[in-house]
Amino acid sequence: MQIDPEISKQKISDLAKLKQKKYRQEQRLVVVEGQRLIDQLLSFGIKPVEFYYVERSPAGVAGIGSYELTPQQMQRICESENPADLAGLFRLPEERRQKHKRALYLDRISDPGNLGTIFRTAAAFGIEGILLSADCCEIGSPKVIRASLGAVYKVPFHYASPEDLSAEPAKLIAVDMGGSISLSRYQPSPEAEIYILGSEAHGIDPELLGKADLTLRIEMAGKMESLNVAMSAAILCYHLSLGGS
Repeated sequence: MQIDPEISKQKISDLAKLKQKKYRQEQRLVVVEGQRLIDQLLSFGIKPVEFYYVERSPAGVAGIGSYELTPQQMQRICESENPADLAGLFRLPEERRQKHKRALYLDRISDPGNLGTIFRTAAAFGIEGILLSADCCEIGSPKVIRASLGAVYKVPFHYASPEDLSAEPAKLIAVDMGGSISLSRYQPSPEAEIYILGSEAHGIDPELLGKADLTLRIEMAGKMESLNVAMSAAILCYHLSLGGS
């Protein structure tokens, strides 16, 4: 690893700007923090452009430069109030299309924690792709990357309008509180399927509901009005991983 203990004020200023979506999108770069998250990204084969650390240099990764920062400098470049002692500069996750038998379509998921958790769940249970409406929150947000434990780099994703979704060679299945079929009784078909999940506040857009070939509901024993969308996605993905049994 190339070690450079000095970092300029201008470079710190440029890195701090990456906390804003505008600059992340312009530079196609993001600062990611924490040993566990960085180790997960490295296990996916995703390498940083550079490392930043406080006091202790990270384990060597061939060809990756490393800068020693003060705690104050680390706080300037990281989003969290009390950042970890290790961070890396990574390229943003990029859209990629891949043939899939099981995929999710996420409609207007605005909470970074929910979006990241859904990606993490999808990676854990073998979902092969995620399609996103244009109104979902930013994939390259450090909060989304952290909540996903790096899965936004692992699970193929791309943006799709309702019209694009209709053109997909797959059965469209909406997961909705008013669904006509209980998820516990649903057996996935051998055909390709895309499962539609709606926003935290408003559920699935009526236009999308109208395009669905069928609707599923998650039955609950209690009196709760609804489930968090990330929790619904986790129940759905687990059920699909068991083959619907």
